[in-house]
Amino acid sequence: MKRIWITGGGSGIGAEMAKIYAEEGHNVFISGRNKNKLEKVSPDVTIIPCDITNIKQVKKSIKKMQSLDLVILNAGVYLPGKSFETNILEYKETMEVNYFGTLNCLLEIIPIMKSKGGHIAVVSSLAGYRGLPNSSAYGSSKAALIHLCESMKAELEDYPIKLQVINPGFVKTPMTKKNNFDMPYLIEPKLAAAKIIEGLKKDKFEIAFPKPLARRIKILRLLPYNLYFYLIKRMIQK
Repeated sequence: MKRIWITGGGSGIGAEMAKIYAEEGHNVFISGRNKNKLEKVSPDVTIIPCDITNIKQVKKSIKKMQSLDLVILNAGVYLPGKSFETNILEYKETMEVNYFGTLNCLLEIIPIMKSKGGHIAVVSSLAGYRGLPNSSAYGSSKAALIHLCESMKAELEDYPIKLQVINPGFVKTPMTKKNNFDMPYLIEPKLAAAKIIEGLKKDKFEIAFPKPLARRIKILRLLPYNLYFYLIKRMIQK
């Protein structure tokens, strides 16, 4: 039995992972800013209300849970829109939650796990691979997370900590309901949760899915700018 902490556990992927792990008999803690949502997830999980942008709440929450074997940093916000129509406060909120909130947790958990060991997974996104239209705020925050995890992975090689980054594509959640375009390879949160849990059992640094979408975006990442922007323009015109 593992002691597992999942942030952003009130809905979507986080809630589905919590249910699966609880059914398997693990001791699951879920956090989020909305206590009402957390209470509706499962009677078999422990609720730890926490705003990850508040370092005092993060410290207090970790102290309550004491020893943790697996931490899944899943909390995030999604604010789509054109760059020049996005308010600077929306950019700041996105970075504050998705990047700095996650970093708050990492900087508190890693020193604890350095001696006893542990497993940390950070949920980023395929949107962090390259700059995509209408995703400058969200995509930038997720790109920052990928970069952060790559740096930390190299730095943690001499410590008994397993670090993984999770890059999902489009998942049917309250966040993606904001999109006003067709989302390729859209999957249900329960399937996404199962794919993540399966990936966490392996030693690969990155868990990226759905595979067809991940392959396509990885190819886009390799293209020179002139070809990349040409393809993006064609995509927008369609």
